[in-house]
Amino acid sequence: MVMDALTFKPASDSGKRYKPELFFIFFISLFSTSPVLASNIYKYTDGNGLVHYSAEKPPLELGYKRLSENCFYNSSSCSRSRAARPWSSEPLDHSSFASFIKRTAEEYEMDVALLRAIIHVESGFNPYAVSNKGARGLMQLMPLLLQAYKVSRPYDYQQNIIAGTRHMAYLLKRFNQNISLATAAYNAGETAVNKYKSIPPYKETQNYVRKVHFLFKRYRMAALR
Repeated sequence: MVMDALTFKPASDSGKRYKPELFFIFFISLFSTSPVLASNIYKYTDGNGLVHYSAEKPPLELGYKRLSENCFYNSSSCSRSRAARPWSSEPLDHSSFASFIKRTAEEYEMDVALLRAIIHVESGFNPYAVSNKGARGLMQLMPLLLQAYKVSRPYDYQQNIIAGTRHMAYLLKRFNQNISLATAAYNAGETAVNKYKSIPPYKETQNYVRKVHFLFKRYRMAALR
């Protein structure tokens, strides 16, 4: 799930290319017809090398760096004017866990492009992502979901992808294959979607749905080339 703050743990034994500075959170939407308005995101690296992001201004003594939300956080010159990069130019990741994502998507009858889009938005393909609310791994599974799907190792990419895919497949079935409602429920929960009988009026959730849909279309188009 997309949270207000996210902490990234570096991988020490996977041999993959995951480094804290390579991951980021997105809080903007490009589906709106109005111009993108950048608000502030704050970045902090603690003494253990963990990178934290927050949408709320922290105490000054923590030494947070203010960033623009519509740019890459791994950019040394991240700013509104120069390093801002919209979702239309956001690099897609076709290689990370490619074979397993494809196999899992097929097993649970989900579009592989949709699954990649969700993982992209949730964790930036970082299997060690941890939110400030306790969501973990590639698909940012909360503790109750980890328990429900019997996930014993939330940072194991296979267990995490399988559980997240099963849950999304359930939501798609629950909401009659309506991707917008299922995606909203993945972020905000079934109860919220049932209450409003539509995408809940939460800015975070509405932006989340737009971002997933935008990347979903891009991944699908790229696969057709």
